[in-house]
Amino acid sequence: MMQKTLDFPTYFTTLRDNMERTLDPSFQTVRNVSVNDRLTALHVWFDSLAEQKLLGVIPIGGSTLHSHEHRLLFSVPCFDRAALDDWWNYALALQKTLVHPDPSHQFSLISLILVCGSCEPAALRRLTWRSSSVNYHSPQSGWSEIRFAVIDASTGKISANRAAAPLVTLLRPVQP
Repeated sequence: MMQKTLDFPTYFTTLRDNMERTLDPSFQTVRNVSVNDRLTALHVWFDSLAEQKLLGVIPIGGSTLHSHEHRLLFSVPCFDRAALDDWWNYALALQKTLVHPDPSHQFSLISLILVCGSCEPAALRRLTWRSSSVNYHSPQSGWSEIRFAVIDASTGKISANRAAAPLVTLLRPVQP
């Protein structure tokens, strides 16, 4: 029996289009944009603004609370341990440049999604243990976290760090 070869460009484009089509309307999208000097196929984000309330009920006026998420989709030919280190350092840099904590900041999520033609199992195992959660202290407030997922296009398997469990749930139904 002949094994079917993966048409990676079609797989990646279909996944990107499915992700974009199923987004909540509160997200904004842009394709093929450079973010921190890397070209992302899709950058989606939301900015949530909410009036500050006492006990969650009584508006107190003044500052507006804000929360954010950035999801970035990249195509990567091969995911190995060197790629894991490189992309993790990139995610840490994103956490520093895309998160803008201030006294009204609640949280920010940096969600990095890599679609790979091939994956090294050892790199995927190491990914599970990577984490970066930052709590901001006065005068800043809130927290930020990196969610990191890798999709092996050849098998359809999604591997992720622990923080990315909700992201994996969102990615499963959009796979081609």
